[in-house]
Amino acid sequence: MVIWEFLPMSSLCWVFLAYLFCTSLSLETPVQTCHPYDLLALKEIAGNLTDGVILSAWSNEPNCCKWDGVVCGNVSAQSRVIRLNLSRKGLRGVVSQSLERLDQLKLLDLSHNHLEGGLPLDLSKWKQLEVLDLSHNVLLGPVLRVFDGLKSIHSLNISSNLFTGNFSEFGEFPNLVAFNISNNSFTGSFKFEICSFSKKLKVLDISLNHLTGDLGGLDNCSSLLQQLHVDSNDLGGHLPDSLYSMTSLEQLSLSANNFSGQLSPQLSKLSKLKSLILSGNRFHGFLPNVFGNLTLLEQLAAHSNRFSGPLPSTISYLSVLRVLDLRNNSLSGPVDLDFSKLTSLCTLDLATNHFKGNLPVSLSSRELKILSLAKNEFTGPIPENYANLSSLVFLSLSNNSLSNLSGALSVLQHCRNLSTLILTRNFRGEEIPKNVSGFENLMIFALGNCGLDGRIPIWLYNCSKLQVLDLSWNHLDGEIPPWIGEMEKLFYLDFSNNSLTGEIPRNLTDLKSLISPHNYASSLNSPTGIPLFVKRNQSGSGLQYNQASSFPPSILLSNNRLNGTIWPEIGRLKQLHVLDLSKNNITGTIPSSISNMGNLEVLDLSCNDLNGSIPASFNKLTFLSKFNVANNHLQGAIPTGGQFLSFPNSSFEGNPGLCGKIISPCAASNLDLRPASPLASSSSRLGRGGIIGITISIGVGISLLLAIVLLRVSRRDAGHQIGDFEEDFSRPPRSSDTFVPSRLVLFQNSDCKELTVADLLKSTNNFNQSNIVGCGGFGLVYKAELPNGIKTAIKRLSGDCGQMEREFQAEVEALSRAQHKNLVSLQGYCQHGSDRLLIYSYMENGSLDYWLHERVDGSSLTWDIRLKIAQGAARGLAYLHKEPNIVHRDIKTSNILLNERFEAHLADFGLSRLLRPYDTHVTTDLVGTLGYIPPEYSQTLTATFRGDVYSFGVVLLELLTGKRPVEVCRGKNCRDLVSWVFQLKSENRVEEIFDTSIWDSSYEKQLLEVLSIACQCIVQDPRQRPSIDQVVLWLEAIGSVKER
Repeated sequence: MVIWEFLPMSSLCWVFLAYLFCTSLSLETPVQTCHPYDLLALKEIAGNLTDGVILSAWSNEPNCCKWDGVVCGNVSAQSRVIRLNLSRKGLRGVVSQSLERLDQLKLLDLSHNHLEGGLPLDLSKWKQLEVLDLSHNVLLGPVLRVFDGLKSIHSLNISSNLFTGNFSEFGEFPNLVAFNISNNSFTGSFKFEICSFSKKLKVLDISLNHLTGDLGGLDNCSSLLQQLHVDSNDLGGHLPDSLYSMTSLEQLSLSANNFSGQLSPQLSKLSKLKSLILSGNRFHGFLPNVFGNLTLLEQLAAHSNRFSGPLPSTISYLSVLRVLDLRNNSLSGPVDLDFSKLTSLCTLDLATNHFKGNLPVSLSSRELKILSLAKNEFTGPIPENYANLSSLVFLSLSNNSLSNLSGALSVLQHCRNLSTLILTRNFRGEEIPKNVSGFENLMIFALGNCGLDGRIPIWLYNCSKLQVLDLSWNHLDGEIPPWIGEMEKLFYLDFSNNSLTGEIPRNLTDLKSLISPHNYASSLNSPTGIPLFVKRNQSGSGLQYNQASSFPPSILLSNNRLNGTIWPEIGRLKQLHVLDLSKNNITGTIPSSISNMGNLEVLDLSCNDLNGSIPASFNKLTFLSKFNVANNHLQGAIPTGGQFLSFPNSSFEGNPGLCGKIISPCAASNLDLRPASPLASSSSRLGRGGIIGITISIGVGISLLLAIVLLRVSRRDAGHQIGDFEEDFSRPPRSSDTFVPSRLVLFQNSDCKELTVADLLKSTNNFNQSNIVGCGGFGLVYKAELPNGIKTAIKRLSGDCGQMEREFQAEVEALSRAQHKNLVSLQGYCQHGSDRLLIYSYMENGSLDYWLHERVDGSSLTWDIRLKIAQGAARGLAYLHKEPNIVHRDIKTSNILLNERFEAHLADFGLSRLLRPYDTHVTTDLVGTLGYIPPEYSQTLTATFRGDVYSFGVVLLELLTGKRPVEVCRGKNCRDLVSWVFQLKSENRVEEIFDTSIWDSSYEKQLLEVLSIACQCIVQDPRQRPSIDQVVLWLEAIGSVKER
């Protein structure tokens, strides 16, 4: 199930080509001095660059022929610069026009730097240039005419930049051998005129652009063409017959386009093919049974099409085949291929088809590492010879009808390198084996939804590297063994929907990977290199294991027969994201220590026998998105503030003793209830004297409360002072709350120069709940109307800011210097006691999330406004990436705010740094929101600019679809927004993607273009994502949305 997308042109290939050309440039040797003309040009070039590792060396050496990257040669009895290789030198800046003066260059390589801006060059003077490589920079703008006149050019590589223009306008290059313009923004209809002018062409890579049309005109390309990469464009139509005449082809990549029709048997003519990539198109029909002629084929990837019928038997003749990926098609019949001849096979993925019968017995490749046959209709046992698959690392056989679990594990225990084993939805009604050995390298084990009997087996304890364990939806009974807590790597545990009894073992609170960020981060480094995503399926059809993000650290024990209490030590599990103990018989109170679990996103304690109150400190759980304590015996006030403002009534129903703004107002007697004792829960056990005593105590308490209120009011009226924050909601006391003088700092851009602390408090009604206009991971946002009539937004930061006052002030002032029309302006900050407040410009129209997902009056944003919002948000993010060099880390629709003219303003930028100053890695404290978090964060653990681009791509999908990034559909086919969009694209149901309120034929072109941009932003490989600068250019090119 690994994604094997072919890299269009490896760096090694280009290095080899460059070397090949360089060796033919004659035997020039450096001389002692260089031409003054070249020396001046090089100095001017260096003057436009910064940060490069070569600049200091250049400045210390007067002879430019000795400079790093410079090679001189004798030209007409003069020493001239003929090669300039500055690849991977860390250069920043712009390309100098002085380059033109190096008119004897034969090789120029500026690749893999950070050069930006356009190409202000007239290259017609470079009559000798044979190799030009500008790839992997941030160069932009139209360049097509820049290269006119390069008649000697052999290798031209400008890939991975931001260049634009119409592809058909490229000039004539009669000596061109290798041409790579991939990963740019070229548009227009794809034509093969370049082949007409370049009869020597061997490598053509135009992938990852916006080219349209079909492959007509391929006959212009000579039979010399060895590599053709047109993947990730908007090409379509049937494959022309002329394609099969290109008999020198070794690499052919057509993936991620809209090609259709059937593959022709003429494919057999391409006998030199080593790599054939057809994935992500609309091909249909049978695969032609002609692979016997393609004996050099090493990679065949045709997943995500509509191929049907049996596997071609001639595939068994591909003796050097390493990758066979045909997943997600409609192939059927038995898998009776003779795999014994495929001795080099490393990856076999036939998942999500309609194959039947027994598992293929002939699989015997000692090189096989990845085997996925999931979601088919296989029956019978696992063949005994699978024990010989000694290199096997990943095995998924889920969603079939296999039998004999005991035999299966006896076979697979011999696969010593196996790290991922997914057997979900098989072995129906069998018993889980008690005695199994081996599996010492197992990291992910899923045996859910099999209806298995028995108990949790002790042999799992020997799987010391286990990280993910899923035994859900079975009939397991007995107690949860204490040794589970001794599994140091385990961070995802799902025993839900069984018949387990007894108490939750205290040892479960000892799971090291859920206590320490270091342990959890190290547990993510899987040798498989295969990131997986677990999505729970509430219907009981089992977990879905997909190639996407990461496992959320979870303990899932719902729907069992567990009893006892929740151990207070559970608060130690600070890395836990999901805790579900619902539908059990758990008693006692809810431990307040849970409020220490700052990463908690889901807490479900519903349908138990819990009593007492909900700890008020739970409002500190700022990442909590789902909270449910329904159907218990809880009483007292529901915490207010924080995330509790967003939870529905259903989260608290079935607890008659609960009160609060969410369900029913609390009487005075409810505000300070102690946890109820089961022994004293009945009023009938109180004597008359006890009742009288309680009544008197309540009366005295109320009297004292009124006296204190009157005293405070009189003092306030006398001194005209506003004391500490007095909120309608309770706030637990903090031991660190010591007296700190109030401090208010306003920046030069502030609209409220005369603001005082008293004004700030008064304008928010002492931070009354009625003034709350937003709630997020960093705290609550209040609307404040100042005495001068100006509205501001006050963000009250939640949690410990982690910095001393001087550091905090420096960070805030640094953020204030980030000024752009598409950023929410930070106007000042205030420290009052232990509270820290940020003062922002007020955005009249609230968040984009509100307009897309929360409006109840039927109003919706027009497409013009949505496009304008996308363009503005992209500009704001581009500024952050370029000027203050800030990674936002939490791009989402609720962080895109709209002013009265619906102009987009990014919010919350830099707050992750402000609140976590020493956190340079993502770890489990992922500053981000589910659905927006890039997949690579689960492994690299580092927030990046390209990670922001992924999140922005999800925002674009929300604008196009009107759907949230998760739970976009219901039922068994529910999936996240990204997967849903890709599925509809692959099924050619593109129109169904768009929000019906904006779909209009007059906007069709723009909608499709924005969809294409979004899809490029959310590709799995961050290296293939565009920069945000490139996204800005694409969006602005779509339509000129006038500033209002």
